[in-house]
Amino acid sequence: MKNDHYISLNGSLVKGSEAIVTPENRGMMYGDGCFETLKSYKSRFLKWEDHMDRLKGGLTYLDLEMPVKSDELKKEVKNVIEANHLLDDEAMVRIQFWREGGRGYKSTSKTSFRMIQVSKYDRSTAPLDLMTAQTRCIPSEALERRYKLSNGLNYIKAAQEANKSQKDDAVMLTVNGFVSETTIANLFWIKGDEVYTPSENCDILPGITRGIIIDLLGKMGHPIKIGQFEPDSLYEATAVFCTNSLIEIQEVHSIDEAIFKTGDPLIQELKKAFQNYKDEHLKP
Repeated sequence: MKNDHYISLNGSLVKGSEAIVTPENRGMMYGDGCFETLKSYKSRFLKWEDHMDRLKGGLTYLDLEMPVKSDELKKEVKNVIEANHLLDDEAMVRIQFWREGGRGYKSTSKTSFRMIQVSKYDRSTAPLDLMTAQTRCIPSEALERRYKLSNGLNYIKAAQEANKSQKDDAVMLTVNGFVSETTIANLFWIKGDEVYTPSENCDILPGITRGIIIDLLGKMGHPIKIGQFEPDSLYEATAVFCTNSLIEIQEVHSIDEAIFKTGDPLIQELKKAFQNYKDEHLKP
């Protein structure tokens, strides 16, 4: 993002180059905060309230107060989109919250600060080449996995592995060796007539787009198995795809040495169903 772009800092529009945040920033020092990332479809949103519910859940988990209502936060997002001349574009929206206060793990403050950033989203639809990371997912028993918490060091380490292998992203496993997710997306794969995806017991972030896909597959009459699967189940698939709120549905060409079919008829059918879902459910 260019520094001359506008951001929203605690509800006020400022240029990124002029934004002032205290050096005693718990978000920077400890990752003491949470965030949401979603897409603006020409100033319309898909599942806005679901994103807000997850954001509120993350704040509650961190014992932080939500200082602004959902509709007020949406107005702030739209103001940033307009200020950056992205009203008629697809844009990535990131809403970040962090706790006030300085050093020390024992902060009792429930007051949060917030920042909203937007940037034009240029989607790549090319099939992905992935690798399986040695870095494992953090177990939900150690850190709640349902929310987008600001400390993403294990994702960063897995992404570094992917970069060193010249891959687009990394598949992460649980500490028990089950397939979990990539660093940024949920995983689905197809074998025969069945679709597979890891369950929430696999330390995944249960994505909002993932939920839509599961519902669509049910309505389309395609069996789906949700559970704990070892990597061989993934490697033996005929087709694999990833989902999140930005990429929506993106096919996978390879994972490690395994090569998968692209252009799978079921995935193409699912993409059309997802487009129809968007046409019906996008809201200003």
